[in-house]
Amino acid sequence: MTSQTLAPDRRGALKARYREAILDAADALIRERGKPHFSVEELAERADVSRRTVFNHFSSLDDVIMTSCTRVLSGVVDEFRAATAATPRGDGSRVTLFADITAAVRNIDLPTVVSYLWGVLADDGDDGRARHPLDDVFTRATDQLSSEIAERSSEIDAFEVAVLVSSVMNGIAVVSAHWIARTGATLDHASRAVWDELLDRLISTIRTGYSSTS
Repeated sequence: MTSQTLAPDRRGALKARYREAILDAADALIRERGKPHFSVEELAERADVSRRTVFNHFSSLDDVIMTSCTRVLSGVVDEFRAATAATPRGDGSRVTLFADITAAVRNIDLPTVVSYLWGVLADDGDDGRARHPLDDVFTRATDQLSSEIAERSSEIDAFEVAVLVSSVMNGIAVVSAHWIARTGATLDHASRAVWDELLDRLISTIRTGYSSTS
């Protein structure tokens, strides 16, 4: 009985370990080469798994790359978690939650994350207007943020939380696209000033829909 009970747990742990090994290998190859320029065979060799194991966990090489990039953005979610945990809970209203989110967003080094993701996802010679891969990464992280925000409020329901978070995340994706187009995703004082300007405009625009007088 005990062995039958433990076997699924061991299989689950092994499956999780293989998945993490594949993603770690993808991360390492991307950082070494600056771009996701590697084959499934190279990825499998680096992860010390078979080609078949890669496809047991991911639908395609693109899926591996997108999941790897999403994991980078998930680090932002962890930063958000830490920032909000350090902030006293308010009254749970939309106004308070929006203030919590925007305060955390301002304190997170998003330009560095966006610059890295763009360097990975943009095609060679990209003029900065193509944004679908980056948008997809933000979309994949939205559910994680929705869960974090939902835990901070008993006053608004899951639908309103999802709308709030989606508004912010989609807005940040728009900010990212315009920032990339204006700065080339470089990281210096001037480019960070552009980011801050765009982020301020985003927050000001969204706030009109979450103000206490609306």
